[in-house]
Amino acid sequence: MSVRYRPYAQVWAAVVAADFTLDQVRRRGLSIAGQLVERGLSCLVAYDTRFMGSLFARDLATLLQMNGVRTALATGPAPLPAVYHALDQRVADAALCISAGNRAYYYNGLMLLADKADLSLDPVDSAPPPVTFPPVGDPPAEGMVDVRGLYLKALRDAVEVDLIRRTSMTLFVDAMNGAGAGILPALLGESGQTRAIEINREPDPLFARVPPTPVESSLNRLKKLVRESDSHLGLAISADGTAMALVDRHGEQLDPAEMGLLLAAYLARQHRQRGTVVVPAPAAGTPLAGSAHLTAWEDATGLKIEIAGDPEAHLATLLARDRTLPVLAATIDGQFTLGRYAGYPDGILAGLLCAEMVARSGGNLRDLIDAQRKQLLQA
Repeated sequence: MSVRYRPYAQVWAAVVAADFTLDQVRRRGLSIAGQLVERGLSCLVAYDTRFMGSLFARDLATLLQMNGVRTALATGPAPLPAVYHALDQRVADAALCISAGNRAYYYNGLMLLADKADLSLDPVDSAPPPVTFPPVGDPPAEGMVDVRGLYLKALRDAVEVDLIRRTSMTLFVDAMNGAGAGILPALLGESGQTRAIEINREPDPLFARVPPTPVESSLNRLKKLVRESDSHLGLAISADGTAMALVDRHGEQLDPAEMGLLLAAYLARQHRQRGTVVVPAPAAGTPLAGSAHLTAWEDATGLKIEIAGDPEAHLATLLARDRTLPVLAATIDGQFTLGRYAGYPDGILAGLLCAEMVARSGGNLRDLIDAQRKQLLQA
């Protein structure tokens, strides 16, 4: 997986039917088409599980092709990390994703992913051409790209999947009706000793009317299933695949800062990674609060903690100084960037590495949590 940082070039999100309309999507598509042709860049068009995402993506791909852009279209809904990975594999020079990230269900939008910061999603003033909508028939097979397939291969290369499969564990995965549904069960399969039971896996453009991000949702069903079945852990993956939450067998959901330190300590211990760890400020009263506690963690792991009120902005500042990507950067909304694996937030990868960590510990996540808290509190 790539270690090159890939930020968004631009994002436009709007309320469906109020501002997110076919006309607005087409006007912005025409704008970006002209910019891509001028620079000689190709484009991947992708989408997630939001309302009519596949239809808007097909229409946008047709519009780009009509205007001379070399265009590829994703074969199905894809989480955002998979789209980033496709760019790293040079499927295209840039990507347009029909997505509003992890915003509420009544939003949709366009995400422009490119290295060129001068590209803009501002709409053109001229009216788009009259094209039938929704598209009829199936899209032509040529020019279609299996974005999920490329991503699955990258995950297999990054994580010790066989270790997880041969460890006797049960884990519940809340896909939050998003584009990451099916990925963990596909990786772990049915023949291994570990069972990955997925909930909320069916596409739902309304996301059950809850925020499709784990730190804003109560995750009551996931917590109840993990607790009452005495499972080893629960994972919740945001709708766009960038954020995740970890739930232990007692139904406790870890704060992103604590989860980030737990995973970073594992990467240092098992994979000998060294560098900085960027986490949001720990909540007052938690075991992470207090500089003495954090210093003890740094001494034990060989890593350096950098507390940031806005981890995303801090990460951009680090890179502006020609600093390498940190071992791990966690945001307050549960997005995880793992610098040695990928240069973008990837909650699915982070969740798999958590499963690897628990498998290596014999399936006992609670012991890992308690050991870290004891170490911090003894400082």
